[in-house]
Amino acid sequence: MSHLLRFARLCVCLAMVFAVTTNAFGQANKPKTATATTTITTPPSLSYVLSFPNPHTHLYEVELTISNVTTSQLDVSLPVWTPGSYLVREFARNVQDFNSKEHSGQLRWQKVDKATWRIESGASADKPKTIQVFYRVYANELATQTSHLDATHAYFNGAGIFMYVASAKDQPHRLKIVAPAGWQVASPLALAADSDGYFTAADYDRLVDSPTEVGKHKLLEFDVRGKKHRVAIWGQYEFDDERLKADLAKIVETGAQIFGGLPYDHYLFLVHVQPGIGGGTEHLNSNVSMTTPQAFSSDRGYKGFLGLESHEYFHHWNVKRIRPLALGPFDYQHENYTRGLWVSEGVTSYYGDLLLRRAGLISSEEYFAGLAGLISGYERLPGRFKQSAESASFDAWIKHYRPDENSLNTAMSYYTKGEILGLLFDLEIRSLTGGAKSFDDVMRLLLENHGLPKPGFTDAELKATIEKVAGASMTEFWNRYVSGNEEIDFNGYFNKLGLKLEKSYQFGTAYATSKTDKPGALGIAFRSQGDRVIVANLPSDMPAYESGLNTNDELVAIDGKRLSANSASELLNNLRAGQKVILTVFRRERLTTFELTAAIKPFDRYTLSENRDAADSLKALKKAWLGER
Repeated sequence: MSHLLRFARLCVCLAMVFAVTTNAFGQANKPKTATATTTITTPPSLSYVLSFPNPHTHLYEVELTISNVTTSQLDVSLPVWTPGSYLVREFARNVQDFNSKEHSGQLRWQKVDKATWRIESGASADKPKTIQVFYRVYANELATQTSHLDATHAYFNGAGIFMYVASAKDQPHRLKIVAPAGWQVASPLALAADSDGYFTAADYDRLVDSPTEVGKHKLLEFDVRGKKHRVAIWGQYEFDDERLKADLAKIVETGAQIFGGLPYDHYLFLVHVQPGIGGGTEHLNSNVSMTTPQAFSSDRGYKGFLGLESHEYFHHWNVKRIRPLALGPFDYQHENYTRGLWVSEGVTSYYGDLLLRRAGLISSEEYFAGLAGLISGYERLPGRFKQSAESASFDAWIKHYRPDENSLNTAMSYYTKGEILGLLFDLEIRSLTGGAKSFDDVMRLLLENHGLPKPGFTDAELKATIEKVAGASMTEFWNRYVSGNEEIDFNGYFNKLGLKLEKSYQFGTAYATSKTDKPGALGIAFRSQGDRVIVANLPSDMPAYESGLNTNDELVAIDGKRLSANSASELLNNLRAGQKVILTVFRRERLTTFELTAAIKPFDRYTLSENRDAADSLKALKKAWLGER
């Protein structure tokens, strides 16, 4: 937990203790006379009216009414980031036309920082007022963490739209949506608005945690364990809606089997289907996912979409209810630091694919291929030796969402390393306990002891929970792979469940099957720019990096042979280890050459499969892990 967050919690506690003498904004009331009666100040209440009379302008109009203001100055703020995406996005940059008033007329105001507006209310404890705030928000960024408005639909993520009063964040927040004729509202706040047209959030956190789609979207519905699930789909696609509902229901049911039930009254899948988009963001009883129409046109694409949905759906347990201590309550004006994002995101990635296998939506061979690809990508990143899972989590705010050409050499994704750690912990626990326990038990115990509304877990409490389930110390493992960045013996873990990981080269690669020569590589990742070949990045453990080649150099020739967008792959990827080559490049329009010696090419074909000679007890552990009967 950050020092700022600890201080904020202390301030809240003190405000409650001294409620008799201090009002909701921290300003002392006048001293009581002998005949005065003690009064308790009621916190302000907030209600919003959101409209968009001209959707094609991409402008949301927000009317915020704040009742029971008792201070002469009132601060309203907009978050600088949104939970689920650990990047300061500066949402206030999209705000325009801010104004404030009360019944007697306009009120003076000024900005006091990048995301806070201070209103001269003229109110007092003796003369509370109702203040109205108006502003517009420009919304033309189609991403799950932002908001988008055009002539076809309205989608909003609350952090970028709704201002808040810090002292009233714990109060109920009401929202009315004024939509064009014929447009429907899909919100996780409720299945429908109340008789007055309002949705009510229990507090500001819940308002922000309720992404909403408004428009003429398709709405599908299905029930699991007596709970209603809705799927709001904006965009054009061709697919069997009944199959989509059935497959999502299988994911929901498989998750419910892990935790013994569903913790919500209803759930909303928001799906945007448009060219060139992708990604997802989790919420308490909903998620937003974005994909392309092509995702529904092939079996592989559709299973990839189901993997996205499975990941985001599992988040409603892991991160929304099971979370590191720093991730709630939120400080919307500053980064919320934690070393546990590898659990929140990476372990969710692990379960996202595992749920698909247990639900029968992918085969064991497909699941194994996914794990093999994960490990292959991991072992080709030099950054795995530079950044641990904990460090990657802590530095998410400055590294993960701002990668550059050198990131593969210096950084490690907490998604990737966390998924691997979830796998290894699960295999280790199953082996240590003879199949009596698994990482499923860890997740259940974390939910029981630290789940919302209880405070989240600390790093020490997470480790202790894993050790309690495993019945053994995890200190060495933790120091080597969670806090540290040592190389992992994957087969040492896969063998515990009768599996084996094999490494080789892609068929058709020169020298791949040679008994005397090995494939070679220079270590150049490139991109095409028309017919030009441009260096994209350079792994630091390969010859091209060591020779002085730079990102953005233009590759012209190898050993005098012209390199083009069509020939580059063949000429660069079919070298013999130890082969000496001369590269000709343009660097800022100046021609130069480099002499390199090809290194042994890293393995690029990883295969995970069952060891048919494994003991029956190990095969039984494998079946239980994958949910196979």
